[in-house]
Amino acid sequence: MATNKKRSTKATTKPRKKATKPATKTASTRGSKASAKKAPRAVVEPARAPAKRRKEDPALTTETRRRLLKPKDQFVEVVEKTARALRARREMRVPNVTVAKLESLTAKAVRAAKREAIMREQFEKKLRPLSDARLLAEDAAYRALLDVYAAVKLYARSIPAIGEEFAFLTEHLTFSRERPEPAPAPEPAS
Repeated sequence: MATNKKRSTKATTKPRKKATKPATKTASTRGSKASAKKAPRAVVEPARAPAKRRKEDPALTTETRRRLLKPKDQFVEVVEKTARALRARREMRVPNVTVAKLESLTAKAVRAAKREAIMREQFEKKLRPLSDARLLAEDAAYRALLDVYAAVKLYARSIPAIGEEFAFLTEHLTFSRERPEPAPAPEPAS
């Protein structure tokens, strides 16, 4: 009985051989199977619904941006009132504009504004530390420049050459109350 137990243990640990099927396929089919076995297979991910693809928003040129109409404040409320008035006046027809189209275009503009606000907020959160670091660095540099200016004024009293050498700094940091002269108007062509 001890030998039977040994055999049963060995039988469960040994891998089973797969039964081979007789070769009934043509040579062309076997060739493609053989090449498919040699190439590594890609990992198959579970199928999921395709994500909605948005058309990539076109980058507008400065000239195009300048030409676009900018709606006035409370534009959405005015569109809503206009839609109600158009529904009340069924006899009034506007070419290429329906109430549904007007509302749809407005909803699209509102969604775009919300997306922009979210992105702007995220951008500002990321930009804030960089902006603060810049402000601190500029403050330290400008304070150091003012210290140099104070030293130049002190040394220029006894050594006039220093004052002449740093005249550009004095000119830059001296505030004048005089307004610069306006540029002359171009002469009309005759």
